[in-house]
Amino acid sequence: MEAAIRLIARVGYTRTTLESIGIEAGYSRGLVQHRYGSKDQMLEELVNKIATDQRATLLARLQGLRGMDALLCEIDCYLEGMDTPSERSRAFYMLMQESLGPAPHIRSAFAAIGARWHRALTRQIEVGQQAGQIRPDVDPACEARLLIATLRGLRMQSMLDPHTSNIAKSIGSLKDGLRARLLQTP
Repeated sequence: MEAAIRLIARVGYTRTTLESIGIEAGYSRGLVQHRYGSKDQMLEELVNKIATDQRATLLARLQGLRGMDALLCEIDCYLEGMDTPSERSRAFYMLMQESLGPAPHIRSAFAAIGARWHRALTRQIEVGQQAGQIRPDVDPACEARLLIATLRGLRMQSMLDPHTSNIAKSIGSLKDGLRARLLQTP
């Protein structure tokens, strides 16, 4: 998996082959195909593994946080390392983008990941509403969708042109805007 992550982060899906993954990993060319069966199956497992690992890291950091505090933690976790994205992050985003074009077979994996994330954010907004922290007139599902779109957009923008984005300022503005839209006023 690590060899596949390195290659996809460097050259993308279309230029990565099972043979090149085997060579990168120091194995025989056919071992990767024997283990995964196909490039498509390997990529789906790779996407799910990266997402599962990221979610486990997030859940550890979310321990004890609810409502707005949990949403702010999600922002920090998701946008961490935008200045210098890891190979895992680059591979994940390259595959997400390529799922819209040359790799449509992994689109459903990304859709499922997005749906789980949407449910989790929606629940945090609802928890904040029940605690009286977040305004009751806020539409949790709509706000969760907007937050996901904004986070993915910022991440993609920084990967496309990291030298022109002021990431810290963008994160601060996102958090300020979220607080202004969602929090109850005293």
